Formats: sequence, C-alpha cells, structure tokens
Amino acid sequence: MRKLKTGVLLVLFAGYVVFLEYTLPSIDVVRVVGTEVVRTEVPDRALFWVNRTSSSDESINRDIRFINAVFPDGESRVYRNEDTGLRWPPYFKFDSGDLQAEAQEYVGSDGWAAVRHYGWRSTLASVYPNALSIRALASPQDAGINWVKYVLFAFGILLALMVWRLGYLLREWCVDRIQAVRARISRN
Repeated sequence: MRKLKTGVLLVLFAGYVVFLEYTLPSIDVVRVVGTEVVRTEVPDRALFWVNRTSSSDESINRDIRFINAVFPDGESRVYRNEDTGLRWPPYFKFDSGDLQAEAQEYVGSDGWAAVRHYGWRSTLASVYPNALSIRALASPQDAGINWVKYVLFAFGILLALMVWRLGYLLREWCVDRIQAVRARISRN
C-alpha cells in the first residue's frame, strides 16, 4: 500500500512539474525568417489554443498569427501569436498585432532575437508555443538566463512541498486527536 501511495504522489508531482513547465515562460534565441496569418480550423474545446469558444461542439475557423524562426543550429520553429487576455495562463497579453509588427522588423535581417514564449511545439498534435515578446540580440550568446522561470519554478515546487508537509502535519494531528478520544473512551 505504501508503494502505491508513493507512486500516486510521484505521478501527481510529475503532473505538477509538467504543468509548470508548460505555463512558465521560456526564452528561445532564434532568427526570425517570416510571419504569416493563417486561416486555421480550431476545435471548439481545443486544449492548447487560447481563444476557444464554448458556443457549440463544432470547429471554428479563425485567423491565427504565426512567427517562423530558425535556431542557431538550423532547426526551425513556429510560434503562434495569440492574445491570452484574461484566460490561463495569466500573461494578460493584448498586443498580438504589435508583436507581429515587431517580428516583421526582424524578417530579412541577419540579427538574432530572443522570443519569450510559453507552451510546447508538437507537430503530431499541431500545437505551437505562444510568443509573448521579442527583443533584439547582438549574438546568440547574449540571451542570458531565464531567471523568472527558475525562480517561479522553485517557488512552485516549494509551495507544493509546503502543502504536502501541511497535509502530513494535519494528518498526524488528527491521528493524535483520535487516539486521545479512544483513550478517554476506554478509561470510562
């Protein structure tokens, strides 16, 4: 039973880590090679798309902005550029048009850019990371370290450990109370 409990806790913890990895911002150093707007069919309750509707169970067509980029090693990457608005994750991004214009400035130049984004790229599921911001770099080594992600990740793990410890202490307190009540009843 203890192994099952440990396994369930490890699966829950791994799920929490995956959730943090998806929602916390990452920075990619890329060369922007193009931008486009594509008419895309988005399923109504699609998990990885921001502006879903809940009016029907049908797919909807809408325009999605994309930023095409290439890593220093030559691997390509496509970012979607959608407003997150007030939805999850709470980046309050309302400037996808401005970001698209900024990305278009980099097209055709030999400069590098740091694209801050959240999410993953999955070609199998047609999932794209959502670009949050873009800034110019002199060279690929100038991106620095993504301290925000590491600090928030550590805070999230610390919070999870505190909740686990609080649950453990609460359980111990309840067990002590139940044993005290049983002892009192058995004396009477």
